Amino acid sequence: MNKKLVFIADFFVDQVLGGGELNSDELIKLLKEKGFDVEAVKSHTVELSFLKSRLNSFFIVSNFMGLSQECKNWLIENAHYIIYEHDHKYLPARNPAQYDNFRAPQRDIRNFSFYKNAFKVVCQTQFHKNILMDNLKLKNIVSFGGNLWSEGALQKIRELSQREKQKRCSIMDSPISHKNTTKARKYCSFHGLSYDLIADANYFLFLEKMSKNETLVFFPGTPETLSRLVCEARMMGMSVKTNGLVGAVKEEWFSKKGEALIDYMMSKRKKIVNEITSYASAPYDSIVMPKVSILSTYHDGSKFLEGFLDNIVEQTMFKECELILVDANSQGNEQELVQAYQQQYKNIKYLRLDKPLKPTPCINIAIKESAGEYLALALIDDRKSQTNIEELYSEIRRTPQVDLVYGDTAVSKKPNELFHENDHTELAEHSKNGFSRENMIKCLPGPMPLWRRDAHDRYGFFDEDECDYADDWEMWLRMVNGGAIFRKLDKIVGLYLNGGRSQQETREQRKEEARIFFKYSDVYGYNFVKYAPYFRQFV
Repeated sequence: MNKKLVFIADFFVDQVLGGGELNSDELIKLLKEKGFDVEAVKSHTVELSFLKSRLNSFFIVSNFMGLSQECKNWLIENAHYIIYEHDHKYLPARNPAQYDNFRAPQRDIRNFSFYKNAFKVVCQTQFHKNILMDNLKLKNIVSFGGNLWSEGALQKIRELSQREKQKRCSIMDSPISHKNTTKARKYCSFHGLSYDLIADANYFLFLEKMSKNETLVFFPGTPETLSRLVCEARMMGMSVKTNGLVGAVKEEWFSKKGEALIDYMMSKRKKIVNEITSYASAPYDSIVMPKVSILSTYHDGSKFLEGFLDNIVEQTMFKECELILVDANSQGNEQELVQAYQQQYKNIKYLRLDKPLKPTPCINIAIKESAGEYLALALIDDRKSQTNIEELYSEIRRTPQVDLVYGDTAVSKKPNELFHENDHTELAEHSKNGFSRENMIKCLPGPMPLWRRDAHDRYGFFDEDECDYADDWEMWLRMVNGGAIFRKLDKIVGLYLNGGRSQQETREQRKEEARIFFKYSDVYGYNFVKYAPYFRQFV
């Protein structure tokens, strides 16, 4: 078992006396007692050289908002790590209560690859786990169903559980808006309940003040993964008035109170550290990642599929790539055709869905199933030059500051036309202008971009909730608006077949494009004024 352990967190108890920090502090002590050599490091101080020098360590990543994307990418590719989750860092605002049923749209999902490639993602309660599962749909998410208190803290809580209580309420006096002190006060005033506002920088003095009263009133504004405050109130023999956003309340053990709950949390100390120890000792091999994941989806695509597969497997660097094919429940012989190619090419991954889905969610599925450091889009009715992937890959590798590269595409009017048989006399519309923010009035990357997969950790996935036609334009606009850098390769790298999904010219399509246009009005500069009248007619 690996006894070298690196514990990464945004803060530790010497800086912030929060629930996550207290839990981390006790876990580090218990792991040291187990014989681990634990190195605690603040996330914002971690550099790539530091991680590389600890290659053979086991990593526990607690709160990681200060951890750079470069360091997260290194951990994904090289490290044996778990995420000890204390909130919801897969969302921009870390608050799933902003969404119906706590389920965020795919465009708002962040850090997906970091969660996906963790050995385990540890949640505080089943409530916490359920929310992560609904949003990430990963198989490595577990619930520890509890938290860690020091033996000294539990002894103090045991003493306070014996004291007599006043017929008053305790309300945590917190400046943090989502702790909702104001709502708790209004509740007490409305019901005629006497209350004390409880605050003290000293943890034990805070517990003493809170334990004088018989009831804790707490109405958080965001889901509490556990709520140590509520657990401490119960352990001190208090009743609790709260809402449906507290994870602890939904656990079976929450029916316990006083001594019984204290004993339960005491037993959790051993169980949690034993579970972490088992993770550290689990077999691990670093990920061997393909350089590029080529993404494609189709429904009833037999007319184009064989020519498409020939075009992809003939790419000059296909051996260093993987092809992710999502079949949206086609009714033809597509499955047999793909399986025949799979027998020869082991780097083709085929996913056949049990019901038809629109292209956007299918592309998101392909991204989540992929493993490459870079992603490339491939539509089955278009044809790439034989060196398309290699040239775009070489360009983005040569320019590490660039997030997406693309080349020109020529128009093809003949289905299944081969690239080398086309005279390339007409460029597709999106290839007629160089790249600039202003020129993103058009979907400049066209049908064949190649981009860094970590763009989705930073900017979310394609918008499958509000886009049926212009999902790529919306995605690239979101990236550019967020500061991503694109680069155009001034060379024709493929054929774009006339009459595809983005060329249907329907009223619904134009309405969607108009909504996207006005959503990203800050991107286009002088082109906003020029094109606004056109799009306004579809609003």
